[in-house]
Amino acid sequence: MDIVFLGPACRANAGSWADTAPTQLAQALRRRGHAVLFLEHSGPPREEARAVTPYLDLADLHARFHSKVRRADLVLVDADVPQVTDVSRWVTNTAGGLTVFWDRDTPRTLARHALREDPGCMTPELFMGYRLYLCSSGGPVPRQLEREWGVARARVFLPGVDAEHFAPGGGRTRWDLGHAGPLSPERRGLLKQWLLGAARGWPEGRFVLAGTLSAVDDAWPANVARHAPPPLQEHAGFIGAQRFTLALSQARHTPGTDLFEAAACGAALLCDPWPGLEDVFALGDEVMIARTDQDVLRCLREMPEADRHQLGMRARARVLAEHTVAHRALQLEQYASEAERGAAWRAPARSLS
Repeated sequence: MDIVFLGPACRANAGSWADTAPTQLAQALRRRGHAVLFLEHSGPPREEARAVTPYLDLADLHARFHSKVRRADLVLVDADVPQVTDVSRWVTNTAGGLTVFWDRDTPRTLARHALREDPGCMTPELFMGYRLYLCSSGGPVPRQLEREWGVARARVFLPGVDAEHFAPGGGRTRWDLGHAGPLSPERRGLLKQWLLGAARGWPEGRFVLAGTLSAVDDAWPANVARHAPPPLQEHAGFIGAQRFTLALSQARHTPGTDLFEAAACGAALLCDPWPGLEDVFALGDEVMIARTDQDVLRCLREMPEADRHQLGMRARARVLAEHTVAHRALQLEQYASEAERGAAWRAPARSLS
């Protein structure tokens, strides 16, 4: 396919899946033989600059890329592209091929729409202009977008892992339980209850919290280390230094990106029981479920080390079999083909052929 991909303006120091996911998906599509023009709002020079074409603003997009967008088989717009509402109007009015919107934080989109506080946010009318909507939430959310917002075709599109960046490390274990990454407000209470509660219940244990310091109050247990958010190239080492990793969902039906990153590193994962997790990992076999801080403590103190290691290796095997960036590229191809044919929904493929 001839693909035009409008991505977000990359930050100077890409340090998370949110920063790197668009370029990784573009590269995976190229490896599958597609011609991908990746357009990015002008920003700091980057290592991948040769694979990215900068533009200045919407007027520049129209002047230089109107014909390419018009002729492309597929035009993909990332939800975090600057001037997303104006870009969406332009793309859906210009493109002759399949138009796709990629929402990597669907709970945020739903919340912003419910509050109606941001005049620059996307509206159902704008979403209706796209023929395919890729959302980060599963369960009933895709059907809700179709029924209530008039979205033509909403499909689940979960984070994909670049296996080159995430692999089991061989470093020294420093902590019994850790967590890193941003959290939605409704999940911060779980973090305080489970990680800090477990730390208070087990003074001899070692715990670490990175990045989400605003999620806690002044009652900070002495056995919980504070850690700066690790850059992308250090994520695997940070996760590998933990016996267990706490991976909380972003919202109902919505996994956090850290879940897949940690699993790819072979981490023994403790998760909250969000609806749909059982479709992503096998509960009790690839990830452990916790409902209270006492559940967390039982895993930390009672699970044999051999079982803990096997738990992490099974989660890693599941990621490599179903949740890499290469799988997401294949999934996009399948969704695009279904959209072009007008085919009904079917379950995503579980392997690369």
